[in-house]
Amino acid sequence: MNVIKILLGDPRYETVGSHSYFVPINIGYIGSNLLKQLKNIKIELKLAVYADEILTLIEEWKPDIIGLSNYIWNKNLSNFICKYAKKVKPNTLCALGGAEFPSGTGATKIENTDADRTYDKCLKFLTDRPSVDYFAYTDGEVAFVEIVRKFMENNFSVKSMKDKNKPVKGCASLSKEKNKLLIGEYLPRIGMHGSVRAQGRDIIPSPYTTGLLDKFLNGNFEPAFETARGCPFSCSFCDQGLDQTKITTFSTQRLAEEMMYVGEKISKLKNGSKGISIHDSNWGIFEKDVKLANHILKVIEKYDWPQTIACLTPKTNWNNLIKINDILKNRIQLSLSMQSVKIETLKEVKRTNWTKEQYIEFIKEVKKRGKPNISEMIIPLPHETEESFYQGSKFLMDNGVQSETYTLMMLVGTEYGRDNGIKKFNLKSKFRILAKQFGEYRGEKILEIEKICVGTNSMSFQSFLNCRNYSFILKLLSMPVLSPLNTLLERFLISKYDFSRELTKTIQDNNYKGKLKDIYNGFCKESLGELFDSKEEAIEYYSKQENYEALIRGDIGEQLLEKYTVKGLIAYDELISTIFFILRNKFITDGNKIVDSVLSSSEKWMKNLYIIDAVVAEKEPPKKNKSYTLEMNFDFPEWIKKENSSLDQFKKKISYKINIDVKKVNFIRSEMISLFGTDRKRAFARYLARGTGRTKNDLLEKSFERLG
Repeated sequence: MNVIKILLGDPRYETVGSHSYFVPINIGYIGSNLLKQLKNIKIELKLAVYADEILTLIEEWKPDIIGLSNYIWNKNLSNFICKYAKKVKPNTLCALGGAEFPSGTGATKIENTDADRTYDKCLKFLTDRPSVDYFAYTDGEVAFVEIVRKFMENNFSVKSMKDKNKPVKGCASLSKEKNKLLIGEYLPRIGMHGSVRAQGRDIIPSPYTTGLLDKFLNGNFEPAFETARGCPFSCSFCDQGLDQTKITTFSTQRLAEEMMYVGEKISKLKNGSKGISIHDSNWGIFEKDVKLANHILKVIEKYDWPQTIACLTPKTNWNNLIKINDILKNRIQLSLSMQSVKIETLKEVKRTNWTKEQYIEFIKEVKKRGKPNISEMIIPLPHETEESFYQGSKFLMDNGVQSETYTLMMLVGTEYGRDNGIKKFNLKSKFRILAKQFGEYRGEKILEIEKICVGTNSMSFQSFLNCRNYSFILKLLSMPVLSPLNTLLERFLISKYDFSRELTKTIQDNNYKGKLKDIYNGFCKESLGELFDSKEEAIEYYSKQENYEALIRGDIGEQLLEKYTVKGLIAYDELISTIFFILRNKFITDGNKIVDSVLSSSEKWMKNLYIIDAVVAEKEPPKKNKSYTLEMNFDFPEWIKKENSSLDQFKKKISYKINIDVKKVNFIRSEMISLFGTDRKRAFARYLARGTGRTKNDLLEKSFERLG
């Protein structure tokens, strides 16, 4: 019997750092199920994620079949790999699967409707990708087995498969004449029989405990787990919003074994991954998730790992996640995405499962546990206006929540990527490059372009830009290094929202000059300049050598909130000076001597508290620790620790010894450079965005001690 060589890939760019640092659990499940279902077949299976490795395997190992993921961030790269595979070996069978397909995730059929023409769009998708033989529109674990079976039945010949002009179960493909779409019989998701409690996904052998994913447990990837597949909600902006299938799960025992296996592997590494990510759409929604937490606790107690656990907060039963967090020693990254607080908008996007009262209660519980409150907002959603966006921001800020704003992506598998949704709300689109998603491979430049919404029948393009520009101010103010400011605002009963609007107006004022002004104007200019009227226009622009080199340098095409927030932090002294200028001239205008002391001491303290300059400096830090004395007329550090305390109690001359820990500076520098490259400012931006700097305000603090 012939040996069949199969390559599974989750293609990722490395040009300016990887866009994803997760263990590719997706192709792990496909591979482990394939080996089980076809255990009597001689299969050589390889898994890879980086484009150069995948292309080298195609050149040297020459696989018979390649199966690749197809998401918004790698769709053009996956298509290029298929083209290249056909060039190297024309009989290579090329299959794709993933969310970026017009039928949507979890589709049970592909057909045209008057509004959306899904069949026609799937046909065009494959017509535009002649090197793609099959697209798995059902779950990859089941569809890929059928692809391999058919390949073997046809004597390892793609031509023979195509000549029969018959579909493969679970897949869509072009007819022999390339003018029709062949749609294979729908294949149910593994574990569909019974209820959630049936835990039928255990049929798939663990890609962890079988060793299939061992190559990725090297400390450079964050282990990922999926305890359940599917989502019970129908959010219009999400690629799972059109999922018509049931939720299926793995058993608690199976997951417990995986966690312990991975924990043992990571604990043996000198610099192992500190966290894990659970990729469920709603982890914590079921009681089984609470039971799993008790098993994860055993891993924590044995290996003190994972340190952090990232997940998407469930849209109901959030008390379960609070319970899980408490079991797991407060290691869950708790957050909840409101997307909008406008009732009409929430109804339209099918997110009315939380009331404001419930959300506030959740916020209180998160705050009790000393965690930052973070919520995503999406613009521009239907019915949202510029004013309602500001009001939503105010609601979040009034309740102590950091607002993070995202632009609505018009993904092809979502309601707002389909004709009906676009027409209903007059969604206006632009195109832009996805940050970090580009590279040059085998002499060809590959670029990933996303389609985004920049206006609706209730929000103009200019209003969208106004909201986006304001989101930069929100992002800057939400950074943990400004947490002392939040306390100061609270003690003087100053609205954080009002302060953010005043900061925006100050920076926008023609009389205001300085680095911060230049940074804000740069953000506004680049927010507009990154938008194109078509994907072809965007590709043409970035394919020009001078523009491509600018991409590599980070001059253009970066994640702008990351890029400009770090610019703002690097101009930290000026930012603090501007903040206190506003406090003195707009909010605390009738101060007395005590208030003056509070403001001058707090400004001095904040300007001396962090090691930002040392972390991003091009020159190496000094080899020895450095310390100096800071004198103030008000004990601001002690005051912010104690609620309901009087100003008089802390009005006194006080000195602090400030220490710059070189070991700490070097640790942060080496960690961020090893993960994100040698460009310190760019690496620092990605280091903060990864979550390390966002969730711990002491990360960048100098150490200090009170004298006397």
